[in-house]
Amino acid sequence: MRVQLKGDNRLGITYEVLNVLVKSGLDIRNMEVTTHFIYMDIPALRKSELEALTAAVKSVPGIHEVSAIDLLPTERRRLQLHAVLSSLPEPVIAIDTNGYITQANEAAQAITKQTESKLRNASLDTLLHTSLITTLQKSAFHITETEAILGGETYLLRAEPITSKEKSDSKISGSVLIFQRPAQLGRAFSALDTRQATRGFDAILGETEIMQNIKGKALRLSKVDAPLLILGETGTGKELFARACHETSSRNRKPFLALNCAALPENLAESELFGYAPGAFTSAVKGGKPGLLELADTGTLFLDEIGELSPYLQAKLLRFLQDGIFRRVGGTKEIKVNVRVISATNRHLEDMVTTGSFREDLYYRLNVLSITLPPLRQRKGDIPLLTKHFINRASKQVNCPPPKTSPELLSLLNNHPWPGNIRQMENALFRAVSLCDGAELTTKDIEFSNTQSLKAEPASNVAFDSATNYKEALEAFEKNLFSNLYPQHPSSRKLAKVLAVSHTTVAEKLKKYGIVDTK
Repeated sequence: MRVQLKGDNRLGITYEVLNVLVKSGLDIRNMEVTTHFIYMDIPALRKSELEALTAAVKSVPGIHEVSAIDLLPTERRRLQLHAVLSSLPEPVIAIDTNGYITQANEAAQAITKQTESKLRNASLDTLLHTSLITTLQKSAFHITETEAILGGETYLLRAEPITSKEKSDSKISGSVLIFQRPAQLGRAFSALDTRQATRGFDAILGETEIMQNIKGKALRLSKVDAPLLILGETGTGKELFARACHETSSRNRKPFLALNCAALPENLAESELFGYAPGAFTSAVKGGKPGLLELADTGTLFLDEIGELSPYLQAKLLRFLQDGIFRRVGGTKEIKVNVRVISATNRHLEDMVTTGSFREDLYYRLNVLSITLPPLRQRKGDIPLLTKHFINRASKQVNCPPPKTSPELLSLLNNHPWPGNIRQMENALFRAVSLCDGAELTTKDIEFSNTQSLKAEPASNVAFDSATNYKEALEAFEKNLFSNLYPQHPSSRKLAKVLAVSHTTVAEKLKKYGIVDTK
């Protein structure tokens, strides 16, 4: 039985209690003493004998209470610590100053396929097949980040020294080693990304038919675990769609990481994407560094501006897409990961394939699934909704009441060509709200680039410029008409109903002008 005694904090009280127990013929297996409390494990004590023991112990001056408890404080802390370690998904191993294992949680046992009794007192270097103990001893058993292979898998290792809580005693008695898979860091990076506060396709504004159709198609494709290529002009929301596809996929609880292929030179883009091995180059981090492919393992990697990749990186990415295997920069070990690649570009990849600036085999690897996002000029019905949303958001950012929008301004916004699409519209409205002094936004408050006209030039005027006869002018008009209307009514039957012509006529025109593939 375990017993707790509560009493005064005076010199000699523990000695007097022990004398009483000895006279009672009771053997103590374990004992702990703290301020005002004495805890004892007395195996031979029965519940029926507790009352007699209480009377005997209370004869000691200063002892006020005697009660039975389930665990000693040290036992309780040990069980709690074991429960905490067992609940951790990553392997955790504790070692002493000589590098011998003193404790290993269940995750470490599962990875190494050894029981804790076999791991205990084993050398850490033997388990990791590397001379890590010397490095730990030199670094005072503290390592921020290095790599280690445990159970045949690569982990990022962090070591924290074990020291006394007493300031007077700073002696190190060992270290706790925490092993993390690169993908775990990728999930942490994703969780810290504030842009993922709004998730799924419900966060994408758009009530027009063309937007409802494209969101429906993207939702269906998001469920298919295959590479996805998102096409569209700049500022149409390609990354927003990529995030929504990830959030509605089976990988939604895994990392979502992004790389802008146009933002980095070739050598930096390569190390950012594939990582690098220890000593790969002069300024490399000691121990190497995992790339986005490793960090995104089991999740999604978004490659924006994929058309900007150099021929060398195109070849290296192609090999990964073929078999899921790659090598770090300067490394020899092949690494296999499970990553879904979503890519995006505002360039015409088919034309780049024709000119030889983009690999044809890579294009077909990336273009397993594809969606094309419509420009803002093809979804003008969404402009009032977007205007209200961007004005409200800008007002919160600049801390002012949201101004109303004049009918003239809405008309101007509706007629503007928006070459920069939604991104340009958001920036223009943010500037207007920031500089607005009144309670209403007017056409005077909005500013466009000097190189852009305030009103869209009628598309029909442009189409006729190159026509030399009536037949060519008629074909130019038809092509322009069907090109503009089909995205808004993406079905030959729907478009035929709008134009009040036969379904066959519409299908023939769409095929003739290459607007859709009718094969």
